[in-house]
Amino acid sequence: MDRTTKITQFIEERCLVEFGTDVTPQDDLFKTGVLDSFGYVQLMAFLEQEFALDIDHEDMLTNVLVSLESIDGYVAAKLGQ
Repeated sequence: MDRTTKITQFIEERCLVEFGTDVTPQDDLFKTGVLDSFGYVQLMAFLEQEFALDIDHEDMLTNVLVSLESIDGYVAAKLGQ
């Protein structure tokens, strides 16, 4: 399973949404009500664990990732891809 699919499945399962039906990969997940602050923290913890990333708190607060596209791009950049 590729990176994007893993992230998509996590969000869909945790937030009970479906990309392509309920929201698009470009949608702001906060404005659409998919994510709240608690969900964002859970998502960051998942990304750290799943992809062996080190996401510091400052990065988490100053670089708030709001869409699936931005989340996926951030992970790709952290992985050097």
